[in-house]
Amino acid sequence: MTLRARLTLAFWLFAALPLAAALWPVSRTLSRSLQSEYAARLDGATRAVEGELARLGALAGAAARELARGPELDALARDEAQEKLDPAEVAPRAAGWMAARGLEVLAVADAGARVVSSGHLPGRAGDADPELSALFAAVPPGRAVPWLVSRAGSEGVEPVLALVAWEPVPDSPLRVAAGLALGPRFAERVAALTGGEVAVLREGEDRPLAASAGPEASGPGRTLARLLGTPQARARAIPIPGARGELGRIEVTLPAAGLERAQVTVSLAVLFALCLAAAAALLGGHLLARRITRPLEALREAAVRVAGGDLGARVEARASGEVGDLVRAFNAMTADLIRSRERATSAERVAAWREVARRLAHEVKNPLTPIAMSVETLREALERRRPDFEEIFREGTQAIQEEVRRLKRIVDEFSRFARLPPPQPAPVAAGELLSALLALYPSPPPGVRLEREVPEGLPPVSVDRDQMLQVLLNLVQNATEAMPRGGSLRLAARREGAEVLLSVSDTGPGIAPADVTRVFEPYFTTKEGGTGLGLAIAERIVSEHGGRIEVASRQGQGATFTVRLPVASAAPQTS
Repeated sequence: MTLRARLTLAFWLFAALPLAAALWPVSRTLSRSLQSEYAARLDGATRAVEGELARLGALAGAAARELARGPELDALARDEAQEKLDPAEVAPRAAGWMAARGLEVLAVADAGARVVSSGHLPGRAGDADPELSALFAAVPPGRAVPWLVSRAGSEGVEPVLALVAWEPVPDSPLRVAAGLALGPRFAERVAALTGGEVAVLREGEDRPLAASAGPEASGPGRTLARLLGTPQARARAIPIPGARGELGRIEVTLPAAGLERAQVTVSLAVLFALCLAAAAALLGGHLLARRITRPLEALREAAVRVAGGDLGARVEARASGEVGDLVRAFNAMTADLIRSRERATSAERVAAWREVARRLAHEVKNPLTPIAMSVETLREALERRRPDFEEIFREGTQAIQEEVRRLKRIVDEFSRFARLPPPQPAPVAAGELLSALLALYPSPPPGVRLEREVPEGLPPVSVDRDQMLQVLLNLVQNATEAMPRGGSLRLAARREGAEVLLSVSDTGPGIAPADVTRVFEPYFTTKEGGTGLGLAIAERIVSEHGGRIEVASRQGQGATFTVRLPVASAAPQTS
């Protein structure tokens, strides 16, 4: 990350974090208010449910007493005492009495719980009802309690929770049980009282026996409130205690639409302020950071140019304070570097030519010694009038001629190294270079096998054709001389990125590891009679073409010289 980006981020965080930190306590405060509101409303809902249960229980008890003392049951008791009851005629009576009084459970049975007439379960008439038997045994008369009752419905007999009370019929063994079910009507009524959703569940079950459809918050406000961690509704379970333990529960779920809207409104306002402040901080931070970092970026760019060799790079950005001092110091440093480089270049040039002169003197001195010795031998033979003078003369002059030729070769190589003409590059196909090179070897040296490996579609390179052929010819000559007993010479070309690679490989003895790094030094050679300038000239030619030459070797397995040249579009144009 750049300095400008870091400064911009720092300014943005400095301005945005305080508002972001304020969002959390606001959300917590709203959450606590919502929880308090929920608690109060749930307490009110609990009281409303308990009041409705008490009201229904009172109605069930009053209905049971009224029926037990009413004329209908009195007439039924007389008929039963006189054994004038017709079961088929009596069985449906309870249904009419139940409908007339708005009851949902009504049954008339004798002391043994044998059903005489039933409104909620007509098919039970004439049979003993275990539910009534348990009710008569566990609950005192006149008291309404929650009870699980089997009732005939649209889908057959189904269980229902109801508030049931029973009363004995005076002066008769008959008993009447009446009740009101905690069913859909009860759930809707309680939902209307509490403003929430109501569900009646049996103990141990999650599927409700009865439920209401209450209001529910929806839309984007609900979504944002959910993201902020605010509950949309909260439920409270109210137990339904029976005579023999808990029968079930009534769950009341209250929505929080109003408080959600308030929280969402405040949260959106805080978020909007935060976004606005963040945008302003980001813009201001960017402008301030750009003003601070502009001279530093100019310094960086100038430093990159200096590192690339452009010592004339200057920083023109206007700056003050410590940054201004740094800019002035940098410009002074580059000026000093230019002067130092000129001095170093001059000293390096003098040292280089001194080394070349020393090496040249050493190379010239070697042939002068046998020349001097041959002349001295000839003079001595002449003065002594030796009879084998002619033979000595021929041997001496031959030695002098060989050493003179050696001197001429040394001088020629040095002249080429010192006065190498600048290249005249032009696009040349890599395959054409190798083909021209192979044309110089119509018949390879005895025992040497030539291999050519040039793929189709190689891009051209921008080179001086004659100079590059001179480089490749030198490499091939060195390779053939390294294989006096024969071997394999491979010429190959390939593309690698923006470069074309030309390689010459042999299967000779290879190059010693200590000599690999010195093969391109002027006057370094391992060949007897070599000048040590061939590879130095080759490296200089390749370097002036914007490329480089590499060597890889393992002793006993040959050597590979690779010339790397940029493709024509990227090659430097030298004139």
